[in-house]
Amino acid sequence: MYDVIIRNGLVVDGSGREAFKSDIGVIGEKICKIEAEINEKGLTEIDAKGKIVIPGFIDPHVHEEWVCFIDGSYELFLRQGVTTVVNGNCGHSIVPGPRENILNYYWGNGLISTKQRNDYLTRFPEWQDFDGYAKAVEEKGTNINFATLLGHGTIRWSVMNGAHDRPPTEEEAAMIENIMRHNLEQGMWGISFGLDYVPSRYADLDELVSVAKIVRDYDGVAAAHLRHYIGIKEATEEFIEVGRRSGVKIQVSHLKPTCPEAFELVRKAAEEEGMRILADTIPRSTGHCTSKSRLLQFVMAVSDELFASGIEGVKAALKTPEGREMIKKDAYIFAGDKSDKFVILSEDPSLEGRSVADIAKERNQDPDETMLDLLADDKNYVFWLGGPSRTDFPADGHCETIVKNPYVCVGTDEIMGDIEDPYDWYELQRRGGFPIFMKMYLKKNVPLEEIVRRNTSMVAKHFDIKKRGELKEGNFADIAVIDLDSYSYPSPEEIDYRKPLTMASGVDSVIVNGKLALDKGELKRPFAGKVLRRNN
Repeated sequence: MYDVIIRNGLVVDGSGREAFKSDIGVIGEKICKIEAEINEKGLTEIDAKGKIVIPGFIDPHVHEEWVCFIDGSYELFLRQGVTTVVNGNCGHSIVPGPRENILNYYWGNGLISTKQRNDYLTRFPEWQDFDGYAKAVEEKGTNINFATLLGHGTIRWSVMNGAHDRPPTEEEAAMIENIMRHNLEQGMWGISFGLDYVPSRYADLDELVSVAKIVRDYDGVAAAHLRHYIGIKEATEEFIEVGRRSGVKIQVSHLKPTCPEAFELVRKAAEEEGMRILADTIPRSTGHCTSKSRLLQFVMAVSDELFASGIEGVKAALKTPEGREMIKKDAYIFAGDKSDKFVILSEDPSLEGRSVADIAKERNQDPDETMLDLLADDKNYVFWLGGPSRTDFPADGHCETIVKNPYVCVGTDEIMGDIEDPYDWYELQRRGGFPIFMKMYLKKNVPLEEIVRRNTSMVAKHFDIKKRGELKEGNFADIAVIDLDSYSYPSPEEIDYRKPLTMASGVDSVIVNGKLALDKGELKRPFAGKVLRRNN
């Protein structure tokens, strides 16, 4: 007797080989039989006729490390067919503890609001290191599996007591190394850099290589949000050089498809130099929908001068010409002519859905000053920074060289936000990254088997996540059953900015470690997901 049998499905096993009709039998956590027809019965039987049966997708770039302490269901991932995620990206992660240190770092970088920080200080369990964090997650419960990276920004900020534009001293470098080794030995999967963000952006090439060499000792992965301000191609070259000098496996995070040359650099590094390298990309993105209070935090987080002075420092700067010039110098929101920055969900109905450029024209004002005035006034707005389609992750898809590049996978980079206040900070396309990628690449004549391989076994092998990413007897039963015809997500034209919790459709059932987490479209909460450890 099997615990679960999936019958009559078209199995796309993740290896890249041709799809085949088969049944799949599950006992406990493992796949026990893959056979054309299983004659025995299952306690639960799933009829997958007319559907594809695949290994659960693996998302290598998310920021979901503490969401489970509030809600471990992870429905938005299950509804895409995702069963495993890699947390701790962009230099932000969960060590070193205590909990208060981590929450202060996330708050200082604008990643959680003041309300969230104050709330989580009392609600979240305490932890000091990865082992303590993993036990806390397992006690709370998660529907999906986590692999977790160290965050270079978090560690550097903690050791150096803030964001400082200098190299670590010998003593500080030794402390950084000790924290890294302690947590890597407990099973963390590598490290991430956030090279646009303080404090990681203060790290030069030599510092990055030194850190990456520590990760190489554990055969982990180094991932990077690139140093975009030097140019996408140049930033990609810089991080490939980190991999080249250190010998570490590297993951180029959310690489922008507006620079096909950067994707070519990844392919050449893999094929001509034998480097162990992948790139993930966001298939499609709208601009970020950002509440005023959260936007003030972002202004603080990206400014060298304002980072230490907090939100009150930003508010004070908005009141003086000198302060306004400082904000304009550092804040990315002031790039461009403001025709792609919109006011939505406004307390002032006359501004609803209008661009800042349009409002500035009506006020006979410079658009930068209009943006500053809106930030400084006493009304509440959500700012849609980039509008329905971001130019760096455009809706019209990827060019041929990117589509044919066999080292590219999805990284949804779902906005961290506040799941209890979804209007605080959100985005409207990343929650459907996998169906968007699937449809985009099928339309470009990439075989279904290859699309599945790139987002399952390829990622699992790169991170060395064992017995996952492929449907094979003896592997863990992380399985998605998908109606490919209805597997979809609304386009930027179809999406409603008033509905930040929109999810993908078309996924029938999802099994995580042998337990049904999505059953014929109905969310379940078996919390069978695991905090994966690299050395287990």
